[in-house]
Amino acid sequence: MKLPVYLLILAAGFVGAFLPGCYYDNNEELHPELLLDGNCDTTVVIKYSTDIQPILNNSCGANNSCHNAFSTSGVTLGDYNGTRSVAVSGKLWSAIVWDGNASQMPQGSSSKINDCYQAKIRKWIDEGTPDN
Repeated sequence: MKLPVYLLILAAGFVGAFLPGCYYDNNEELHPELLLDGNCDTTVVIKYSTDIQPILNNSCGANNSCHNAFSTSGVTLGDYNGTRSVAVSGKLWSAIVWDGNASQMPQGSSSKINDCYQAKIRKWIDEGTPDN
């Protein structure tokens, strides 16, 4: 007995809907630290443009999508002035060390940003948040 063509198509569609599809992890999104310089030397001058901004761009949403000028979070980390404002207020540090004084960031993460990045941000804040 031959099955009508529409039943074969329906069956194929049903099977296709429940089979797992292709899934490709983007290694850079899973491990943003791979995009940054692996050097954790905090004895050098920590620069906003080459140290802090890349950390924030890669840790605060893809290319800082969570905290850019168009986000609804109210926290802008996409430029120096926004980042400095949040750093000076203490919210940046509180958010990355999870001390309870600000929302834990990265949001939804089970872990803080790594110790190296924390050290670089802390040094930059302690040096007065220079725009360099």
